[in-house]
Amino acid sequence: MLRIIRKLHRWLGFLFSIFFISTAITGIILVFRKEIPKSLKDFVFALHTYDWGIFKYWAIVVGIILFGLSISGIIMFFEVQLRRKK
Repeated sequence: MLRIIRKLHRWLGFLFSIFFISTAITGIILVFRKEIPKSLKDFVFALHTYDWGIFKYWAIVVGIILFGLSISGIIMFFEVQLRRKK
């Protein structure tokens, strides 16, 4: 079971990492939104929120994958901790 979770966790993390990284970078840029021009701010906000037509539904998929990666990471952590205690 742990082998399947690790493989799934590894591949989903790899495949979706570009979306997680882009969301993190645009989020960091938006922290300084008062210092950036409005046209750039609007573009970065649209990237950050996937606010381009069908991409808003893609944001739901990315969010679900991020949630799944978090849960699988927690499962792997506790399974490893339980094995160490034995």
